[in-house]
Amino acid sequence: MTERALPPPFTLVALEETDSTNDEVKRRAAAGAGHGLVVTAERQSMGRGRSGRVWDSPAGNLHCSILLDCDLPPTRAPELAFVAAVALYEALAALLPAAAFRLKWPNDVLCAGAKLAGMLLESIPPRVVLGVGVDVASAPQTALYPATCLHRQGSGAQPFDVLAGFCGQLGLWYDRWREAGFAPVRKAWLGYADAIGRPLTVRPAAEQSVEGRFAGIDERGALLLDLSDGRRLVLLAGDVLLG
Repeated sequence: MTERALPPPFTLVALEETDSTNDEVKRRAAAGAGHGLVVTAERQSMGRGRSGRVWDSPAGNLHCSILLDCDLPPTRAPELAFVAAVALYEALAALLPAAAFRLKWPNDVLCAGAKLAGMLLESIPPRVVLGVGVDVASAPQTALYPATCLHRQGSGAQPFDVLAGFCGQLGLWYDRWREAGFAPVRKAWLGYADAIGRPLTVRPAAEQSVEGRFAGIDERGALLLDLSDGRRLVLLAGDVLLG
């Protein structure tokens, strides 16, 4: 990716290849880099997603990681995944207004029912590293869920177009989150998410899958799942399969 200016406070370092942009940001943070550092790579040799899954990282897609200050209680750090999801949704919708983008808990962006983007949040107190992958030119054929890319949906956007739009929205939502808390982020996320009441299957880590209906997210971002017996489960982690 050609190195160009991003909206403040973000500063771009564009690499041709690295092991993992998240790990590169961690190394640069340890060497003194500050809030707003953005590292991109044309290719990652060891890109990863949630739960240590391999993230396919071919050239032509967006692979980036961002260093963000988070000098709040550690329990607040996961809220930044929702801040980023809302920002990415709005950036993508601006690039391709006619597309059917939706958010899927906890950190995916869908288009026409298929996965288009994902995020990985890693804490290095008092900061977090936000990793974002967007399938721009191609989509993996061996993904856990059906996948798509922007070009397949009719957009001619390039990775930098997505990154610039995302950083613009992320700056706005990050400031809003710091000033007003999680409530406006939660409201926006719910407005962009798949409809309340949709059937879901959730696979919590190392636990049996459970089926229910999506009842939103609570004030921490936990998934609310209404079961057929009237109980409501509150889930902090897991994989979601749409019904």
